[in-house]
Amino acid sequence: MQNSSSRPNFIEGGVFDKVQMSKVYAVQNQKSRLNQILGDNMDQQYITRTQFLNRGHLAARADFVMRATQKASFHYINAAPQWMRGNAGDWAALEDALRRRISSYETGVQVYTGTHNVATLADKDGHLQELFLHVDSNNNRIIPVPMYFYKLIYDPKKKTAVAFISINSSYYNNTMIDKLTFCNDICDDNRNYSWLKWRPNDGTHSFCCEYEEFVKYIDYLPRLNVKAIFY
Repeated sequence: MQNSSSRPNFIEGGVFDKVQMSKVYAVQNQKSRLNQILGDNMDQQYITRTQFLNRGHLAARADFVMRATQKASFHYINAAPQWMRGNAGDWAALEDALRRRISSYETGVQVYTGTHNVATLADKDGHLQELFLHVDSNNNRIIPVPMYFYKLIYDPKKKTAVAFISINSSYYNNTMIDKLTFCNDICDDNRNYSWLKWRPNDGTHSFCCEYEEFVKYIDYLPRLNVKAIFY
């Protein structure tokens, strides 16, 4: 694998038109947007020196072999706003575990990764509000903070699949977490997934779905021929 000790800068590209994404992700903009959405000084309840919205990679740099493709992973189209605790916690744990598991696997697999729905936070009156990091010149809300980050793993030879989902917030109580967990968590106390260790101290919640349950909720991915569960 080609590697470099220096971390590339994120590349603006043209996907987001005239929006300068580096400014959108700036912590000062995050604070300003939270105050606009949730009420004055509400940023102080959610953003700290160690907890803020990071540029969460969808496909990680370390997933790629060549330096050119590693650099390409730093295009903003390959990132979404992800709370730092989850980014360095469950999501990083999943990335690391999947690389180890797939590298020891005898056949190639396909990985579908993305985001779904919009995360919410309680405003000053206790009402949940959707989070967007930017408003364009037409007053359209853009750059949503996702509710979910996910990775769907598929082995086309064995026709096995599984989905891993991380809820993008450390601010939800158990009732909210239960509501947001949209499938039976097949990783919970399952020895077949002993290779995956979530990081519970990050304050976020992640879970695993059988393929059919996953696509009932997230239904826009290509339909796959799945016969069994990927372990």
